[in-house]
Amino acid sequence: MCRSGCPTKDHRSYADCCRNSGIRVAYCDSTNRQDYSRQKRWDSELAGYRDAVAEGLEPKGTTWKEIDAARKAADATGVASGVPDVGHVLNSD
Repeated sequence: MCRSGCPTKDHRSYADCCRNSGIRVAYCDSTNRQDYSRQKRWDSELAGYRDAVAEGLEPKGTTWKEIDAARKAADATGVASGVPDVGHVLNSD
């Protein structure tokens, strides 16, 4: 009683066939936060970082906290890097 994809068809039970085939279930340990939500969060943060860099921002890292800090600094200063350019003030004779 093997699964349809079994190359040997000589297992005593379906469960035995599955165990010997090396079937793995991904993202199935949600109690230990080893599920797909961690991957989705990571992918989302990386996409947010790419978007921020494309807008000219310079986040210190790829976490939402750092991306949001870069956005707030840019909004407060009016400069994408969050650091105002004082060179034009010093050189204005």
